Amino acid sequence: MDLGASVCSPRKPSCQLCPLSNTCRAFRRGLQNSLPVNKKRDPLPHKDMTAGIIVDAKGRLLIAQRPMKGLLGGLWKFPGGERIPGESLEEALKRTVREELGIRVSIKEAFASVRHAYTHFRITLDAFHCKWQGGRPRALTCLRWQWVPSSDLSQFPFSKADRKIIAALYSKRL
Repeated sequence: MDLGASVCSPRKPSCQLCPLSNTCRAFRRGLQNSLPVNKKRDPLPHKDMTAGIIVDAKGRLLIAQRPMKGLLGGLWKFPGGERIPGESLEEALKRTVREELGIRVSIKEAFASVRHAYTHFRITLDAFHCKWQGGRPRALTCLRWQWVPSSDLSQFPFSKADRKIIAALYSKRL
């Protein structure tokens, strides 16, 4: 018999049905309804992330593949990255795209904002429509990059947060 699942449950223990109640210290002390004591968890850290929806003259989207090592290794993403304190989301996007791919972009407009939680932190991913200002894309901090028609995005593995951006793209028809 699994006593923990059926008799000695944390929310509503059934001590009168338990064959071990005469040896249970919690029951003898009258603590069975207040145990176990749940430890209060620290709030998860939060990161503000950016993503650029960068479209070329042919209407293709620029995507980048994450390095194989690290969080979400090998998955594809929209160029961008983490905002540092004191930086606006727009400044962060311009900086991270330049660091990642060596190109310059201007921000046209906010597109979508996505919230997502990982095991040890939470993010808000803000995506912006961007205009490619100059520079030739190079894989500086990403594994590789590619221009892709929006209809082909489903052929690439993306994180759940990026898939939410893609769903917004399809629903708004770029």
